[in-house]
This record gives sequence, structure tokens and C-alpha cells, in this order.
Amino acid sequence: MASGSERSTIDAPDRLAEAARNPRTPPWREPWTSLPGVGRWAELPGRERFWRVTYVVSQLAVRALLALVSLTIAANTGVLSSDGVVTKRGSALATHCERVGPVSPSGLGWYWACEAEITWSDGETAHERFQNSALTPENLAHPKPVVYQSVRDAADQIVVDEPRPFVGLGYSLFVASVFAALYGVRIPGVPPMPADRRIERRRRVRLQWWQPLALPVGWGLVVAGGLGTVSSASAGGSVVVIVLGYLALVAGWFVSQGRRKRGVAEPTTLPPERVRRYGKAGRGLVVLGAAVAAGSAMPNLPDWPKVVSAVAVPLAVLAVGWRLTVVANRRSAEQVRVSPYDR
Repeated sequence: MASGSERSTIDAPDRLAEAARNPRTPPWREPWTSLPGVGRWAELPGRERFWRVTYVVSQLAVRALLALVSLTIAANTGVLSSDGVVTKRGSALATHCERVGPVSPSGLGWYWACEAEITWSDGETAHERFQNSALTPENLAHPKPVVYQSVRDAADQIVVDEPRPFVGLGYSLFVASVFAALYGVRIPGVPPMPADRRIERRRRVRLQWWQPLALPVGWGLVVAGGLGTVSSASAGGSVVVIVLGYLALVAGWFVSQGRRKRGVAEPTTLPPERVRRYGKAGRGLVVLGAAVAAGSAMPNLPDWPKVVSAVAVPLAVLAVGWRLTVVANRRSAEQVRVSPYDR
């Protein structure tokens, strides 16, 4: 059992990042101390107890919401019904439909759920319940084609026989959203950070070169690559875009974990000449990204999904270049106000 002094050493954040760490966030090495009656709970002030419990509850709620979002994506883009070998074909005529929502087996939102009688091509009949508005009240009078899919290592399924152009987007977003559900998403202001630390944290983040871009660029690449799979001609390139998006999301995860554990460290002070070189490189990347994006878009018009996938990486390069340029200007301005030797 660790002594009080040892515990305080374990819980203490990196002193270089102390001013930019939220002291009300539960200790990352001992998150269970946020639970009533566990660890040093009795030693915590009442306000600290409140915010630690609030933090834990908020993270459980966020993860539950993201799990529902993952289900919604999988159910409504065809992820759950795209596998399997078709063994029978037939038609389904709805016998009863009802509205379900806002939370249902279809995910978040309001959908039609219909009971239907299925007539197979060999004359056999069966009954099935269809979710996700696969059938609607319109199909009470007009049957819809369906197929029986035999799925290896899973339950067979009956699904509506229709194109699923966004299944690639569904898979790409499903993987990313499941990952987000596992590690959670910080809710701004929960728990609130003291004003002086919040200002210092914002200053440090504004001086970081690429870290704030990792997550938005990653999500943008994942969405763009997923949309690109709609066009079969760009499927290969779209997979590369999706993989690059995943790598950016993983990098963003490491950044967020570092902030959670140690706060935002004071950016390394660079010589003015090196800062200017970074700014020059950033302007070059902006020009390069814009030129390549325009050159990639023109040949693919008017196939918009293919255009989105083709310009995704060049636009990511443009965003990185823009960030380098902006941060270089901020650092140059700060170096004019404060000499590095005065820090």
C-alpha cells in the first residue's frame, strides 16, 4: 500500500505542463479514486468530489452515445447487411408498419419497422420484421424484392435487395466511431478548468505546430475516403485515404492522451530563423496543396464522390501548411514581445 507522499507523487502532473493541466480531472493513473468510498475519496473536498463524479458520469454518457452512433452508422449504410452469399430470392409485402425511435435497433432517429410476408421464388413463404425503414407503409400494397443471405460464422439474414452505395463510408466511419467510443471524447468544460490555467492552456495549444490538426484532418480523410468508395473507379485510392485518416486519428489519440495525463507542455522555443523557415515551408505547402487539389479535381468532374476522395490528401497538406504559417507568425510575434532568455 502506497503512503500519502507516494500517492501525491504518482498523481502529480508533469511540472512543465502543470499550468495547463486541469487539476479537477481524476488522476489518470488511478481513475477509480473518482468513485465514492474508494482510495482517497474521503480526503477530497466536496467540490472536487462533485466534479470527479460528474466527469465519470459524462464519460459513460459519451461512450453510450458513441456506441449508439456506431450502431446507427452500421445499420443505415448497409454494414450489417452487406455480407453473405445469396441463396434465395423473393419479394416481401408489408402487413403492418409502425414508427420506432428515437432509440431502437435501427440506432438513433425515427424509422419504420414493418412486419412482412415473404414469398420466395420456389413458392415457400416466411414472415420477417424489417428495421431501418427498409420497408415503409408504401410496401403494404407494393412488394419489395428481398434476398436470403447465408453468412459464414454468423446468423443468416433476410435483407432488401437494393444497392448499398455507401457501405464503404459506413465501414470507414464505423471503425473510427467504435474506436472513439472506446477511448471517449472530452466534453469541454467538464470539469471546468480554472481561468488562469485555461488561458495558459489555450496559449500553448495556439503555438503547437500540428497537434490540433490531427483529429479534424483524420476525420476528414476517413469521410472523404469513405465517400470515394461510392465510385468503383477510385476504390483503391480511397482505401489509401481512409488508412491515412486512421493514422491521423491514432496520432490525435496520442496527443489527447498526453494532454489528459500531463497537460499541454510548454512549446519548445525555437530560434527566430528556424521559425521563419517553418513559416516559409508552410506557405509552400499551402500553394502545393491548392495546386494538387485543383489538378486532382478537374479530371474527375462531375463524379463528386471521386472528386472528394481525390482532393482529400492535397487539402490535408494545405491545412498543415496553413497551420505552420499561422503558428510561425504567432511565434514570431511572441518572440518580439518576450525574449527567449526571459522565459
